[in-house]
Amino acid sequence: MKKNQILKLKQALKKAQKFENQAQMAAQTLAALIEEFTGVIGSVDHLQGDGFGFTPESNNDTHVGIDEIIKWADNGEKITEEIILDRLSF
Repeated sequence: MKKNQILKLKQALKKAQKFENQAQMAAQTLAALIEEFTGVIGSVDHLQGDGFGFTPESNNDTHVGIDEIIKWADNGEKITEEIILDRLSF
């Protein structure tokens, strides 16, 4: 590789790392908001094809899409750990 190509690659890597850090901070914010609003403790991650999802601390082998949680809340459902665990994708 030429020096200018290596420099471009380094710059692109720095940019990707910056966005990864921002995504991780956003996921932590989502998890904190879900805990605050529902009382359910867990974590948020991003799965390829599924997008951002919530994993309750009580069942770390599962994942439910954040958009699904929002839909349930929009439909007037009270979001509880039981509701989340009943509707998880594996």
